[in-house]
Amino acid sequence: MTMRLIPPSNGLHNPITVNGRRYSCAANSTVDVPDFDGLIMIANGWVSTASNGSGTTAQRPLSPPIGTQFHDTTLNKLIIFDGKTWRDPVSGAAI
Repeated sequence: MTMRLIPPSNGLHNPITVNGRRYSCAANSTVDVPDFDGLIMIANGWVSTASNGSGTTAQRPLSPPIGTQFHDTTLNKLIIFDGKTWRDPVSGAAI
């Protein structure tokens, strides 16, 4: 799975090299990384935009637990699973 991360606000560990891959990100921006790299980046001050990663609409988890957050890169928004459907947390509309 892919994770969407925000760099640390203090500028430390940006850029960062994880598993031989170098990541950098401008302030007020995000970067998509494989989850196994993202976990190391989070341990170094980076912040995840969603608890269950990010990806296209087609890549959404099929039957996640209620309350699962996912950053849909097709829609470019955070969505939340209510146990039956994915919803926009701002409007409550089914997505």
